Amino acid sequence: MFDVISRSDGAAPRDAELERVDGAATLEFAPSLTKLYQRTPCRVLTPYVDGTWGREIVLVNTAGGIAGGDRLAYEISLRSGACVTLTTQAAEKIYRALDAAARIETRLSVKDDAFAEWLPQETIVFEGGRLSRAIEISLSGGARVLALEALVLGRTAHGERLASGAIVDRWRVVRNGRLVWADIFRLEGDIGAQIAHPALLGGAGAIATAIYAAPDAGDRLDAVRAALEGACAGATVIENILIARITAADGASLRATILKLLSVLRDGAETPRVWRS
Repeated sequence: MFDVISRSDGAAPRDAELERVDGAATLEFAPSLTKLYQRTPCRVLTPYVDGTWGREIVLVNTAGGIAGGDRLAYEISLRSGACVTLTTQAAEKIYRALDAAARIETRLSVKDDAFAEWLPQETIVFEGGRLSRAIEISLSGGARVLALEALVLGRTAHGERLASGAIVDRWRVVRNGRLVWADIFRLEGDIGAQIAHPALLGGAGAIATAIYAAPDAGDRLDAVRAALEGACAGATVIENILIARITAADGASLRATILKLLSVLRDGAETPRVWRS
């Protein structure tokens, strides 16, 4: 029983030999919440916000973070009439890994006239952390999605910058069964040098991607570009998907720019309550 702590062959333990978590949460809205499944360490909270239950969903990782070999999987489905904001209680933490990546997988299925907002707080990758993250969005009819994923590269508040580890961040958007946008961000090997390279991240300590997939995406481009003015950021529209990229020196600076962006894309509405607590 002690093999994973002190190997008799003298070799270092591997992530696969240690106890790992396999958390999951499944939610369906039609248009109110009709199905909820959760598996530790994933927990789903439905706070009372603005006089309603279930309009704002808060996802909680009771483990407090994830390490190499851990997996969290979220599956969310919205049918006609549903309008839901999903967020996280706190920033997710990716701890140092031995040899395997922590995996976070999110699948959003949004149909007809439904509107989903996927607005988790930042993911902080600690030195030596390994992350494989994927978000897949499936749209049909006039469905709309506003989705955000932000990465803080090291504990920047403590002066930590990533020098080792690995990050793979994947996006896929399918509309009416057809792939309309795919993107992969990857840092591997000497990631400290890659982050510092002026043609890559230019020393940025935090990055974010936000998309707004909707029939009126193109109409919002000018306002989004105005909101991003002065930041190291850009925005474009492809196949009715507005895509915004942001880089910043640290997590606090990144969040400040994200708040400006969200204010435009959410028509001035406040961010989820947990963002302000």
